Amino acid sequence: MAITAFLPIMAIISLVPAVPTLIQHFADTPHAHTLIPLMLTAPGLMIAISAPFVGWAADAVGRRKLLLCSTLLYGICGTMPLYLHDLGAIFASRLGVGLSEAIVLTIANTMMMDYFGMDRRRFWLTVQGIVGPLAASAVIAGSGYLTEIHWNGAFWIYIVAFPLFLAMLVWMFEPEVLTRHADEPEIDDTTFPWGRIAAVAGITFVLAILYYIYTINGGSAFHSLNNAPPGRIGLVMSIVSLAVPAGALFFSFSSKRLSPEQVLGVMLVFIGIGMLGIGFSTNEFAMGVSAFVQQIGAGMAVSAMIFWVSSLFGPAHRGRAMGAWSSAFFAGMFVSPLIFSAFRGWAGEGVLYPFQVFGPVSLVIAVLMFAFAASPRGRALRIANTA
Repeated sequence: MAITAFLPIMAIISLVPAVPTLIQHFADTPHAHTLIPLMLTAPGLMIAISAPFVGWAADAVGRRKLLLCSTLLYGICGTMPLYLHDLGAIFASRLGVGLSEAIVLTIANTMMMDYFGMDRRRFWLTVQGIVGPLAASAVIAGSGYLTEIHWNGAFWIYIVAFPLFLAMLVWMFEPEVLTRHADEPEIDDTTFPWGRIAAVAGITFVLAILYYIYTINGGSAFHSLNNAPPGRIGLVMSIVSLAVPAGALFFSFSSKRLSPEQVLGVMLVFIGIGMLGIGFSTNEFAMGVSAFVQQIGAGMAVSAMIFWVSSLFGPAHRGRAMGAWSSAFFAGMFVSPLIFSAFRGWAGEGVLYPFQVFGPVSLVIAVLMFAFAASPRGRALRIANTA
């Protein structure tokens, strides 16, 4: 499950080193400068559109066959650019990758909830949080090396889906969907929780926007500093990246002692303080320290959100809950750079201004999370869910 859940992230980061080469190769193709960068984000948009329907299908027809078919589709569509030479056809194959990602992401997280109770979910989410950044570094390095060999070499990375498909075919079993684990919240499944689904989608959408502010714009923030040597910036950013697995470990520690809403609050405090510090930094050391704090929160983020969602829904609605979460998260990813650019353009300021704005926004939402957890309604929810 930990490897399968990484496939959607791999589809985004694997092409990052290849974009300049692809633009150069298709230099004479109309709209290449637009279509090729969109190849990175188009799969995420497909996830945002299709994940709710995937969640419904998971609850209606089961998990295993859907996950097997989507993993195979991921490998087929992902490797199509190895023998396609038309940019339009390659772009269409990326949409197929996005559809398969929506299924993989939703079903993999749903099956984790089916297989494991709260304590084991915490363990596997921590494993994903640690393995993910290490695997991402390996994928980026491999993609760059393969791109040097041939313009479409980065697409060989998608071949990993085929042995993964065979492994799942042999060892993965259909879970008992309606089984409630001993340490799982006792949640009423008799009616569909529309209000709770809407709240999860709305909160996740906002958190995803905040999560991707530094992920997408962190490099630009460092390079905006006056007289900062590029070599030193690279060293600082490489050290900062170590905070992500540290954040995953901190998620494991905090989620054993705090409610899921409080864990989200802690995550937002790290992200908010970090972004605020980045926004007002005047040298690479101060920005590095602030970015390290922010990345601890980022390392907690995905695990904390999935753990939170898993605490709010019973067995009958797991698939649709994860579909709503996946859709909202990737919709937030898609609009995050647009909102960042809008704030920067509206104020007529540099790249650091949006960090100064969104840092306090994160802290305000953190306060609301803590306030909800301490409120009679929040306490009642936790009491009802653990009764």
